Amino acid sequence: MKLFVPCIIAVGFAMTSLAHAADLTIDIGGLKNAKGRVLVAAYSRAEDFLKRPVGTAAVDARPGKVRAVIANLPAGDYALSAFQDENGSGELATNPVGMPIEPYGFGNDAVGQFGPPSFEQSRVHLSAAGNTVTINLH
Repeated sequence: MKLFVPCIIAVGFAMTSLAHAADLTIDIGGLKNAKGRVLVAAYSRAEDFLKRPVGTAAVDARPGKVRAVIANLPAGDYALSAFQDENGSGELATNPVGMPIEPYGFGNDAVGQFGPPSFEQSRVHLSAAGNTVTINLH
């Protein structure tokens, strides 16, 4: 019986922390083929943008639009990146000068100048109830 009470308390804390988590649903458009998978990442801090995501999702590609869900994120602001991993490498393929050769996009459909957009440009808000955002691949 002594072990049972701490287990109930631990489960209660776990459920409380999950109660404050939300799902971020991302509709990804602009897919021209069904090659590979679409990979999506969420970043909570500017210094981690495009380096250390706090959440990820992957879905099979198909022409048109796909939907990915990054589950159990705390409500707040996140910058998003997505790309279609057509060659299955797990990384955005680039040409010899570093330009992407696979379709990619960012939160708010942000576009950078001579490189990726900033964290601030790619930032979306996740409410406590969860929400849906759209990224179009280019």
